[in-house]
Formats: sequence, C-alpha cells, structure tokens
Amino acid sequence: MRKTVTVALVVALAGSCFSSSAFSESVFDEGRLPTPRFPLEAASAADGFAAIGAVPGGGAGLGEEEQAEKISAKSAAGWSLLVPGLGQQRAGHPLRAKIYYAVEAAVWISVATFVWMGYDRENTYKDYAVVYGDVQGTDHTDDFYRTIGEYSSSDGPDGYNEAVRREARDLYYPDVAAIESYYQSNAMTGDESWDWSGESEYRRYGDIRDGSRFAYRIALYAALGAVALRIVSAADAVRTVHVDQSPPAGEGATSIGIERRPQGVALWLNRSF
Repeated sequence: MRKTVTVALVVALAGSCFSSSAFSESVFDEGRLPTPRFPLEAASAADGFAAIGAVPGGGAGLGEEEQAEKISAKSAAGWSLLVPGLGQQRAGHPLRAKIYYAVEAAVWISVATFVWMGYDRENTYKDYAVVYGDVQGTDHTDDFYRTIGEYSSSDGPDGYNEAVRREARDLYYPDVAAIESYYQSNAMTGDESWDWSGESEYRRYGDIRDGSRFAYRIALYAALGAVALRIVSAADAVRTVHVDQSPPAGEGATSIGIERRPQGVALWLNRSF
C-alpha cells in the first residue's frame, strides 16, 4: 500500500512587487511551460553529503558505505555452519544468536553426558561378566560380549558351543571333516569360555549392556542433531540477512516541485513510502 506525504509551502507574492496572476500566466501558463518537477536522487557517501529525504527506503538511516559493510548472506551462512548463531551475531541479531548458542551448548552437553554414561556402563558390564560369568579378563571383542549375553554358558547342553556343533552338522552333514573344521573355527574355548552363576545374573548382565548401547545411541543422535542445528542456523542466517538488506516495496521515491495556486505559488516536497 503506497501513501504519499506532500509538504507544500505557499509563497504569497506581494501585489506591489509582482502580480500573482501575471506571474503565473506568464511563466506557468498551461500550454507554454510545464510545471517544474525536480526529482531528488539518493546521494552516496562519497559525495560528502546526503540529500534531504533521499535515503533509500529500508536502509534504516544508513548510508551506502555503512550498508556495504554489513555481512553478506554467504558469509553469514558460513559462520553459522561453523558455530550455530555466529552468523546471526555478526549480522547484528545478538538475541537470535544467543538462542542458537544455548541450543548448541545443550546439544554438546547431551553428547558428552551420554558418551560418559555409555562408557561407564560398558566398564560395568565387563567387570560384572568377570565376577558373575567366569569370564577371563575385560579385553574381549564386542562380538564376544554380545554372545555371552545370548547364551548362559559356553559349554553344556544349552551352551554356545553345542549350538555351533548343531549348525555345523546342518551345514555339512555327512562330511565329518567339514563339520569339525567349522566347529573349531567358531567355537569359544579357553580364555573365551564363560559360565553364568545364575539366571538372574545372566539377565542382569543383559540389562546393563543394553543400557550402555542405548546411551551410545542417544549420543550419536545428539551429534546428528548438532549437524542439523548448523544447517538450520545457516538457513536462518541467510534469511535474516536478506530481510535486513531488502528494502520494502514502494519506498525511496522523493521529488520536489512548484505549482500555481489561487493565492500564489506553491513549493512542495513529495515523499512516497
């Protein structure tokens, strides 16, 4: 919506010096000379002065030199990809930046917290296996700790090795040599043997290990959230810079003029916004 504000200065000419009708008819008579209109151009900072009312709309009173120093959209996006909120800070929006800083801090606190929880529970279930599962040491592979959580013992009727032997027979029967080779390659014996002292200890171990894996998984999700936050912050920084640097439509038109009035001559200044 465009509105026009006109400031008119009516100059009443003294009859003793000039006749208003004679002046207007001789100088501004229709069909002879058009009514003068003097559009004002926006003055740059290099001119050393600014024309009255000629500052482009949306500049918020800033000259062209000051506007040129404002951060670009590409630069704001780059800073926000590095640290969420930094692009908004450099673009002149400290409150917006503080919100991103707070979210960023919360994300990394979450990552550190859940990594520590996962590591602590990992050490706990390894020590627990030594005490209640008759496991030798705590330096086994993750596959080993996964397996001892699925079988109550390495040997015996329901143990892991018996399951391996049945699988070997299903795959290679009646080739006895192939069955034995498969068993020797996959069976857990010696330092890899275990035997849980009871059903409750066996189940408790599974709960502790599940808790460790869950904590690590949440830490991973939080780290992915930090990546997503950078993308959101960069997009928001670009939008913020564009909004700041784009003048509203219809602003910035200024002109002055002189026209004849019944009581004399009017000098007017017209600004549309």
